[in-house]
Amino acid sequence: MLPSQMYESLPYLYLLAGVACFALLPHPLGAWAGVLFINAGALVWIMRAERRRLNQKSGGDGMWHLPFWLYELQPFLYFGTGTFLFFRFDNEFLYPSAFILCLCGLLIWRLRYQNRFQE
Repeated sequence: MLPSQMYESLPYLYLLAGVACFALLPHPLGAWAGVLFINAGALVWIMRAERRRLNQKSGGDGMWHLPFWLYELQPFLYFGTGTFLFFRFDNEFLYPSAFILCLCGLLIWRLRYQNRFQE
């Protein structure tokens, strides 16, 4: 059994490993490894957040109907795409877009975390 501190930090370590793969491994397999690590971290975080959720899911009939899996993966897709653009392309015109994608992903992630654990 893993110690609780290590168990709780696993999704974040997976995300960090994905970013490190993007940054440090120049081969295209490094990019695939980064994608896999980021997806693993996202899925572990989503499963834990859904299990520990304090408030009920809102079943609103809004105008936008995203599938559940796409809605849940949205911040991780933004963050992963931003880090991929930042580390894989040497075009300085892409850096602002990469920064904005990473920032939007982190912001959505933070808002979801705050909303799930409020009663």
